[in-house]
Amino acid sequence: MTASQRIETALRRGIPDRVPFVPKIWVDFGARWLGVEIERVIQDPCTALEVILRTGVDFGLDGVRQFAFPARHTAWRDGRLFELTAAGRRIGPIDLDGGLQTQLSDVSDFGLSDPVAMTYFHYRHAPLPVLNRMADVRAIAVPEPPLLDELGFNRNQKEVCKRVETSCAGRAMPALIQDCGPIGMAFYVAFNGMNKALLDLFDQPRLVHAALDRGDRIAVARGTYWLNQGYRILRINDSAGNMSVLSPQHWRSFIKPHFTAVAAELHRACPDALLYCHICGNVLPILDDLVDTGLDCIGPLDPLGGMSVAESASVVAGRTALMGGINTLSFVNSDPMDVQREALACIQGARAAAGCEAVPPGFVLGSGCVMPRDASPPNIRAAAEAVVRKT
Repeated sequence: MTASQRIETALRRGIPDRVPFVPKIWVDFGARWLGVEIERVIQDPCTALEVILRTGVDFGLDGVRQFAFPARHTAWRDGRLFELTAAGRRIGPIDLDGGLQTQLSDVSDFGLSDPVAMTYFHYRHAPLPVLNRMADVRAIAVPEPPLLDELGFNRNQKEVCKRVETSCAGRAMPALIQDCGPIGMAFYVAFNGMNKALLDLFDQPRLVHAALDRGDRIAVARGTYWLNQGYRILRINDSAGNMSVLSPQHWRSFIKPHFTAVAAELHRACPDALLYCHICGNVLPILDDLVDTGLDCIGPLDPLGGMSVAESASVVAGRTALMGGINTLSFVNSDPMDVQREALACIQGARAAAGCEAVPPGFVLGSGCVMPRDASPPNIRAAAEAVVRKT
């Protein structure tokens, strides 16, 4: 099987030739591995795509996530990297120690009504809550597929694939997983920050639902764009919508309807679409609800949130695929043999739930959240060897 066939078989709850391995590689680890300056990643969307894809090839991964970064003008000042407007005005420092977001100095630079700004809203952090009344929600522009094409989403992806295929000739290419962006709690937090977002669940529930409706439209437009380009595996992110942050009751009231709506719209656009969610932290109390939403796969089964493959697979009982399971800190703090044992324990947990001794159906091994930028390369290889040699 090719990597794409292997992952698609698993996500359709079938039995591939072996367990696929898809740890969550991001640009910071990829840039470090390849010796690329992070400033280049921030400035050039193709470099951001390439460092992830090339890293995936180097480690023999079955799939990698791809993220459409904005092209940012930057300049250093007093030891900090700032984003500049095209005219050269500094709008804020970039968080190099975290998610590479621009920390805006002025909330007006968030650009609610600007469809280009809203294409990349999650790469900016406003100093104050952005959504305070219904008029603010109505102002949120929805970037439609023609704009995404104009911004070079697919053009950049094709260019990077060509580069990597040329530089890595003869080596297996991982499947590409395209990103729909954040929905649910992660969408709202991107606009109002965590504290205000949580308070708004109580103080302004209508505002929250209206904003999340807008987020659904943005995610569906982006997902539909990628489906129309021929991609079939899509990622939906709500890294803030876990039971470490919300109660199950609040999740069912505020978040579940939006997951359900996005999954339904994307499956309506393309019945063959494969949608997986990234919700790190604890989601055990809502696993049945996540199955109800129509997702094809649930991830990343974060051990740091108390999740395990065995328990998750037992609850899901084959109704949807599962992805993840290895503690992300193990890639930093453990040795290769320990990581390999942890990987095999995840696979065995999926086997036990399925009642099989070979390759378990509907399971993709991965990291419990994003791979730390200081992850040990031998530890990643050890997990990769676990699926190649042991399944």
